[in-house]
Amino acid sequence: HYYYTNNLSPTFRGMLRGILVLLALVTLSSALECYTCGQVHNKPTNLQMGYFNKVIEKLHMRKCREDTVQVCKPGEDECQMVHLESTLGDETSAPVTATVYKCGQIAKREKLCRTMKLSAHLMWHLTLGYCEVEACHEDICFKP
Repeated sequence: HYYYTNNLSPTFRGMLRGILVLLALVTLSSALECYTCGQVHNKPTNLQMGYFNKVIEKLHMRKCREDTVQVCKPGEDECQMVHLESTLGDETSAPVTATVYKCGQIAKREKLCRTMKLSAHLMWHLTLGYCEVEACHEDICFKP
C-alpha cells in the first residue's frame, strides 16, 4: 500500500509559495505593450474625417500621439498595424488611407480584415476597399 503524506516542511512550502508569487508577477509584468490609435495619411474631406473619428471612438482609440501606448490584455499576443482604404462615406472624393495600431491575437489575425469590413458596413454603412494586417511580437514594435 502507498500512502500520501505531506512531508513538506513549512519553510519549503513558504519558499515554494514565494516562487509561485514571483512567477505570477513576472508573467504579469511581461505583458506586451502596443500603440492603440489611428491616423489618416492623406487629406480627408470633413465628412470623411467625421466618419474616421466615429470609427476610432467606437474602437475606444484615439488619434496617434506618444501617449497612446497601452498594455495589452491577457490573450493579446501581438501588436498589429492595420492598413485601410475607404471613401469613408464620401463617394465623390478620393479614398482615404489610414492605419490603425492595436493589440491583437495571432489566432484572430487572419479574420481581422473580414471582421473590420463587416463591422464598418453594418455599423456605419461604409465600404473598406482595402485592408491588410501586419504583426510583430515585441513591445511597441510598430510606431505611428
